[in-house]
Amino acid sequence: MRSRRAAAALLAALLGWAALPGCGGSAPQAEKKDEKKDEPKKGPDADPKKGPDADPKKSPTPVAEPKNALGPVEPAAATMADAFLKDLGQGTAKADALSPALLKAVGKPLELPDDIKNGVSPDAATRWLKYIGEGYTFSLVLDRQQAGDAVYWRGQVNGRQLPPAGGGYSLRLIKDAGAWKVDALVITSVEIKGRIATGTADAALQEFAATSFVELLADASGMEPKNRAPALAHAMVPALRVSWAPPFEGDTKQGYDYSTGKLTVKATEYGGGTKEFSVSKIADLTFSAELTKPAGKKTIVVKLVKGTTPGEWLVSEVAEAR
Repeated sequence: MRSRRAAAALLAALLGWAALPGCGGSAPQAEKKDEKKDEPKKGPDADPKKGPDADPKKSPTPVAEPKNALGPVEPAAATMADAFLKDLGQGTAKADALSPALLKAVGKPLELPDDIKNGVSPDAATRWLKYIGEGYTFSLVLDRQQAGDAVYWRGQVNGRQLPPAGGGYSLRLIKDAGAWKVDALVITSVEIKGRIATGTADAALQEFAATSFVELLADASGMEPKNRAPALAHAMVPALRVSWAPPFEGDTKQGYDYSTGKLTVKATEYGGGTKEFSVSKIADLTFSAELTKPAGKKTIVVKLVKGTTPGEWLVSEVAEAR
């Protein structure tokens, strides 16, 4: 009896051990489940902003307006230009209204030790503004547009020795250290005929540069020759103004890299006697100016290169069309 009970107990133990998981070879194993959840497939046109987690209250990020698009002039620039033109006509405009580049161009001759040290004379620049603007009435804005940190501005001017119908003025403003400054200034007695079509800001500012340069070439009484020279020089690349008007020793001592007298003589060779003119674009950075003179019409070609201040394009070549 004891032997039978022991045998039965041993058999039960052996059967229980075989039933344990991982022991023996006869027990089936459970299939492993994939713990990863099915993810929705992303197609090539899937928009992550439109997924289930998108916040319907959030609006899409606005697209920034490109700086090469023309638009209305911001109030701060318009206020500055209006105040400057009023002061200019009253003879009270100050050098601090000018950009560093224009201040350097018109702030000569260098006479005082501080002028020579700094390479610019604010007093000379203030005198230049008084000489060119006092007694004029700047009115009737004909065209003004803004692109980024640059504004071009054209209008009518009357008074002094201008024809009864008046003349024209041109301004380019730039934003310098957060403040609007005058970066180019032209007063002319010559009438401009028509305007070329402009699309981008670059196209408009290039047309402004070519047109205002021809205004200076052709001017007869808007600016006196000695005061017109700095404006002409400022509109040209250094190599061109030096080739037109190599400086005398006295010019160099006063801070000029050209001769003011020679420069206005050269300008008169191209534009003297002009009654009216028109400008048209004929190639990339290249403009044709048709000048109407008593003896007939004359055409000159003006080429431009990019300047260093916002919206600035400088004259690099001038030639009479053949």
